[in-house]
Amino acid sequence: MTHAADESVTRLPRAVPDTPHPATERPGPRVWASDDEEPIELIAPDSLTAEMVGHWTYLMLEGAAFAMQGLHPVIRDVTDKYSVSRTDPGGRAIRSVDSVLRWTYGGLEAVQEGTRLRSLHEPLTMRNEAGKRISALNPGAYQWVIATAYVTTAKAGPLLIGREFTSEELDDLLADNIRIAKILRVPMKGYPQTRAEFDAYYEHIVTEVLSANDTVRADYAMLRKSDTEQLRALPYPARPIVRALARPFLRFNYLSIVGLLDPRLRTMIGVDWTPQEQRRLEQIYAVIRFAYKVLPERLTYFPIAYHARGHHRAIQKMKVRELKSAAYKVRPKQV
Repeated sequence: MTHAADESVTRLPRAVPDTPHPATERPGPRVWASDDEEPIELIAPDSLTAEMVGHWTYLMLEGAAFAMQGLHPVIRDVTDKYSVSRTDPGGRAIRSVDSVLRWTYGGLEAVQEGTRLRSLHEPLTMRNEAGKRISALNPGAYQWVIATAYVTTAKAGPLLIGREFTSEELDDLLADNIRIAKILRVPMKGYPQTRAEFDAYYEHIVTEVLSANDTVRADYAMLRKSDTEQLRALPYPARPIVRALARPFLRFNYLSIVGLLDPRLRTMIGVDWTPQEQRRLEQIYAVIRFAYKVLPERLTYFPIAYHARGHHRAIQKMKVRELKSAAYKVRPKQV
């Protein structure tokens, strides 16, 4: 990024008290990225977003968001040129998870991560097949990256909590999505601010922007067979053994991705979705929801999420205890 962006990191500790947000009653703390910018709201540790994102299996569902991102022509072209998703898919996935967790639970580090990501993507420019210069920071593409997180989460209610999200919950999820967009310095001009605006935005993207090519369709055909380029590249003695061990995970991954895609996008990538696959997906997540109810949070949440949520609960208990202070009996009388 520019020098001004680097300088802004040194000003992060300036925080201000919570203030009501029009889309939610539970805003996170607010911090300034720099003196001349609007304050940025962080994700509240006790929000619906924070409750879900930290679960180990939530990031499986985010695979559907990555899938939708790959259907955006600009994102696909830049990714094909610069990403290591084909040569190091595991490492890329881990680094992506690290970033998402920092947005949600990193506190002031979340804003620093937003600055880092923009700086990291700034030099990623190229010319596409039509000779047009494109960039990883193309406003429409960068907006779509964050918008896909709301799309997949909103649709995943029956899997994540066993029912559809309520209207109020969807409003909260969108408000947090907007917060994340601002944390990551996404251009906000034209970014939907209400669910009605988001629905119109989504329809435009699906019907007029997204597309798939033969390579994309071949990748999904391979994934449906629980196969990958990395498995095919293994030497013979190891290949069948590793493939057998990986098959349940790859199948789970496929169901989690394709199960959350818009039927129009399934057609675009050349896959069918059967009633049997839908039932299997629901059965798997019914088991996962039960496990999350009976297992301790230390086992079901990523470490950073577990500790962030525990820290928040400890602070809330302190606030309850401090209300017993005698000073609070005098405070209402003060002017």
